Amino acid sequence: MAKKAKVRTQTGEQTRQGYVSASIEPPEVQDYVVVELRYECPVAFTATRFAAPAAAESQAETLNRTLERFDIKTLRSHFGLPSAAVRERVEIAATLPPEPEPAKFRKKGMDTTFIQSGFVQVVPKDPRDAKKIASELNKKGPVWKAFVAPRPVPAAVLNGSSAGSRNFEPAQGYLHSAPNGIGAMEVWNLPGARGKGVTICDIEGNWNRKHEDLPTGIQLLGGTVIDDLGWRNHGTAVLGEMISRPGQKGTVGIAHEAKGAVHSAVINGVFNVAGAITNAADNLKAGDVILIELQAVGPNGKYVAMQYWGDIFSAIVAATNKGITVVEAAGNGDENFDLAIYNGTGLQKDSGAIVVGAGVPPTNFFDTDNNYTQIGVPRSRIWFSNYGKIVNVQAWGWHVTTLGYGDAQGGSSENVWYTHRFSGTSSASPIVTAAVACLQGRALAKNGSPLTPAKVRKILIDTGTPQQAGPNVPLSQHIGPQPNLPRAMAKV
Repeated sequence: MAKKAKVRTQTGEQTRQGYVSASIEPPEVQDYVVVELRYECPVAFTATRFAAPAAAESQAETLNRTLERFDIKTLRSHFGLPSAAVRERVEIAATLPPEPEPAKFRKKGMDTTFIQSGFVQVVPKDPRDAKKIASELNKKGPVWKAFVAPRPVPAAVLNGSSAGSRNFEPAQGYLHSAPNGIGAMEVWNLPGARGKGVTICDIEGNWNRKHEDLPTGIQLLGGTVIDDLGWRNHGTAVLGEMISRPGQKGTVGIAHEAKGAVHSAVINGVFNVAGAITNAADNLKAGDVILIELQAVGPNGKYVAMQYWGDIFSAIVAATNKGITVVEAAGNGDENFDLAIYNGTGLQKDSGAIVVGAGVPPTNFFDTDNNYTQIGVPRSRIWFSNYGKIVNVQAWGWHVTTLGYGDAQGGSSENVWYTHRFSGTSSASPIVTAAVACLQGRALAKNGSPLTPAKVRKILIDTGTPQQAGPNVPLSQHIGPQPNLPRAMAKV
């Protein structure tokens, strides 16, 4: 068992980077550079160049001399901050010692806005220059780190036609009692425990918000949707797990009384996951939930969680500080986040998010084009799931029944498509996100106020059904327990 199966079908495939849906088409967005200036560097920027007061002019010029070697389309705030915030950054930075600590110097203005004002987008006219620009800027003293922005993809693995809308709720085993499921059905009788009063915002690329089993009024909070069926199927499946409507047809979402919202990761024609998180958080309140349904290629050439990149880590920290729980797919790269190459990065630091791995479902088999392969012990790590100390909890990474794709039910209209095969850390993360919404809805109903993100995470970890070891997947490959909502509700 547990050998790494060679998986390739018309709908999914194994790649060098990890596991991903083969139906996903990369959108036409260009590469660009994210520059993080040092906190104590009193440098600002305009649309064409870096600028600084006389005392720090030499720092700005060393950056400008690098940019002069390339044809630059624009410079802009990575977080969309106004010019006044960028100018204020210069005044605060000039008062700071080398490598200041934000917590220590908060009274001097080192708040979230100050930290985010140091992130700059450098967009070249020729995207092929992005890697060279990042390399050159990394050699300059005012720069803490410069990198080519990641190009994320959905953290799904495999997905899949018959007609007529049927009731698929009996196939949603993840709703059932522990240890197989998370026990959602057992808690729905509690006031608020269906997610009432909570908004969930999914961050990725596209969704079919007209699907017959989704509630009306799912708001697009920002970004430009990616016009691609693969992206649209993925987002629809994610929403289905969380908020699909109960009834005589289709599926039922774990937190089906929660309100749904979405935000595309494409902003101003480029991928900007940090900006999407920030914009979403600005439209949400304490107790709400953000789900990051993306992964991107890290330094080992494998898919990793998005908080590896500093701008995204910073945006997650800011959102959780507002009382918004952030749930994040760990990614499908079969990667160990505890490796030395990740020292000092967001994969070994606590952003405040709940990072989700993929576990083996109780079915214990993968079905790929009618080829059934036994894969291991339920709640052990599926071979493609990333793992490590920052991975907090797990959920089903295969055989998740939800909306979209059409392998369980197809037809001429996407609005009636369903699947039995949504997979990956992409299928696991919505289960956890919806569990969070159920807990927060219960807290609002019972206590009149939501739990803090840290408290929600601790409850899920402390009360969850433990991870199991399996052949070639020991417990040291940590993905954490699977949520157990009846036990968790007792802690609210």
